[in-house]
Order: sequence, then structure tokens, then C-alpha cells
Amino acid sequence: MSITINITNIFIPNGRVIRLTEAGEHPVADGLIRLSALTQSVFARTAERHGLPAAQARLLCMLAAGPRRMSELAGLLGIEKAALTGLADRAERRGLVARTAVPGDRRAVSVALTPEGREVASAFHRDVSASLDRLTDVLPPGERERFCRSLARVTMA
Repeated sequence: MSITINITNIFIPNGRVIRLTEAGEHPVADGLIRLSALTQSVFARTAERHGLPAAQARLLCMLAAGPRRMSELAGLLGIEKAALTGLADRAERRGLVARTAVPGDRRAVSVALTPEGREVASAFHRDVSASLDRLTDVLPPGERERFCRSLARVTMA
């Protein structure tokens, strides 16, 4: 799987094309779009290597910090509750997550990683983190540090 980037388009492996503005018209926006497409491609390829659909990989990442309610997960993942139910069903069948009732709230359900799910999530996280870190190998060390600080400032704002 590969991504080709030219001045006005991003060609994603699934055949989609993201059209960008004319070169130089919106350099920050264009750069962020390109970086987003590249990041998503790395994430999807890494998930595939681990035998995970990208949606399941995102679910495991969300649960790595601990159990979460289904309603919270739906919001974090940006999907409808019905879609999350199907996603959780498939992950549960694979033995990656377990759902439990939330004490004191009959309608609420919590989702947590199983021991196998923790292993899979940890291995995936190590691999995707290493792959994403390599994206900045083209930068000299000082520039890479500034880039990381700038990313932190932008994402915290």
C-alpha cells in the first residue's frame, strides 16, 4: 500500500482522491490535510498488519486507558451508538473486549479490554507509534523537537 502526494491531490490506497487548493494558497491547511492523510494511512496499514480493521484498532486505543461507557465511546469515536454496538460485538467475539453492566444504572454498559485485548492493543500501539515517529525522521533533531512542541501547542489549544 502506498500514498502518492503531488501539489493538488492526495491519492489514498482505497482509490479516493483528496483534492487540495492551488499550491501556496493555504499552506497550513494543505500541509495539515496531507499530514492527516499520511497519518491515517500509516494507522490503517499498521492495523491491517495486526489483523485489525481500523475501527477496531481505534476502539482498542480508546480502551487502553481503562474501561469506558458505550455512550462515551460513541462520542470519542464519532460514531452512532448502533454502529458502536456492532463494533463492540465483533471485538467481543474475537475476545478483545468484555462488556459489563454499570452498577446503579440499568441501561449503561461499560466496555473494557480483556487480557488478550490488552496484549493486542499494546502491540498495535507500539507498532503504530514507531511507524508514526519515523515520519519525522526527515527532520534534523532540533527541528523535530520544535515540530513536536508545535504539535502539542496546536492540539492543546
